[in-house]
Amino acid sequence: MHQRLRIALATGAVVALTGGLLVGAAGAGSAATPKVESDFNGDGFRDVVVSAPGARVAGLPRPGTVSVLYGSANGAGAARHQTLDQNTPGIPGVAEAGDYFGTATAAGDFNSDGYADLAIGVTKEDVGSDKDNGLVEIVWGSPSGLTGGADVVDPAPTQHDRYGQSLAAGDFDGDGRTDLAVGTSSGTLHVFSKGISRTGKPGARAALALPLYSNTHAGILNLTAGNVNRDGRTDLFVTGQSRNVSGGKHHEVNYYLPGASGGPKASSAKLMPSGSNSAIGDIDGDGYGDIATGTWWATVGPDKLPAGKVVVTYGGKNGPSSRTQTITQASGAIPGDPEKWEKFGADVALGDVNGDGKMELAVGTPQENLRVAPGGSGVIYGAGTVTVLRGSASGVDTTNSVQWMWQGTAGVPDNGWRSGRFGGEVYLADLNKDGKADLLSGARGDNNSDGSLTTLPSDGTAIGTAGAQYIGPKDLGMDWVGIPQLGTAVNGSRPVDTVY
Repeated sequence: MHQRLRIALATGAVVALTGGLLVGAAGAGSAATPKVESDFNGDGFRDVVVSAPGARVAGLPRPGTVSVLYGSANGAGAARHQTLDQNTPGIPGVAEAGDYFGTATAAGDFNSDGYADLAIGVTKEDVGSDKDNGLVEIVWGSPSGLTGGADVVDPAPTQHDRYGQSLAAGDFDGDGRTDLAVGTSSGTLHVFSKGISRTGKPGARAALALPLYSNTHAGILNLTAGNVNRDGRTDLFVTGQSRNVSGGKHHEVNYYLPGASGGPKASSAKLMPSGSNSAIGDIDGDGYGDIATGTWWATVGPDKLPAGKVVVTYGGKNGPSSRTQTITQASGAIPGDPEKWEKFGADVALGDVNGDGKMELAVGTPQENLRVAPGGSGVIYGAGTVTVLRGSASGVDTTNSVQWMWQGTAGVPDNGWRSGRFGGEVYLADLNKDGKADLLSGARGDNNSDGSLTTLPSDGTAIGTAGAQYIGPKDLGMDWVGIPQLGTAVNGSRPVDTVY
């Protein structure tokens, strides 16, 4: 830690939510396709999925839970929520210690009934005598929310472990149906397409062998879906580890897989800047998807400190272009300095906060250390921060209208525990259907690893604090004993520095 620590005002308002009942949400009638990818009850509002893979269930350690916060004109919060685990009626299997239900999630209408469904990865589920093989389950959307489920059977259980450690949904082959991509501890990506029936059987499946290192904590670590080249097919961004060893270590590496008729092909994989997580969205308003890649371990500055960076690769008609932009804590007006292991870029998100057609970039720095002043009591280690940077025609603007916040920022609600890795998970999405993206920040270390989720609505021009909510495990009816780590994943993305 450098001596030049962030100076932060300890003036944050503390807002406690009352616990919501475990309920589904009433929805509208069936439609041809969901209006938004995570609308599980068909009411037109985006619903939020937040995972607590370390949560206790029935007194057992770490079976894991997944909670859905149903959207409304007031946004998404704990007041209308549903918490699921493998003991929930209709979901296959049974909650068992150390399975980590909810390590990864992906939303999409897999059975084409007009309601979004939820794919859930159970990373360390034992399948028969195969220890830690992993499992993928789909819970089906309906007018009353998520209900019932089916397993998507592992097509190659002897060739890997941790089936379902990464997930992504999209129309990768352009046939109008939602496909599911599944990562494991191997370098082979499994794609299920042509629809998935309510029994869990896909219409087709494919296995794509990618040049990635296969090992217990390797393989395909993260998957991001989005449209980069504007061809009507969803593209994939794959995060894994390189087969090339440097200094005895395997480093994260990324590949871009364009969607294609018949599905993505391994032969089309394009090597991309290294990193541990990514987001796809149109930052400069040219209609093409841009790729923001966070690399929390990247060395920065003349001192080569492992402080982290974000690299933006701008998209075009041929996919990712040669135009890139590198952002660190030394860029423009971003507060502070690059400091060792504070993990700038541990997670990134893209969303249009001000409705101008250009997406803003949110960057999490969950290990950022803060000195509280005035009247503070020294350094808060691992407090964590989120930086929001405006999109513009020339790319990410690091100079104008920069927002920087933590759990001690005025108006940001918290429970008084301020060493929780705020910003470990960031997500931007329109939660109240006003056309402006709101910010969600997960803090999986909050309150001694209970974890939490903070929602911060857009005020129309920037991220605001009016209507902000702090949500902890108790608010979602979960067992908070142990280390639930609520906020580990929000609507699918999972920081790669989280290892189960």
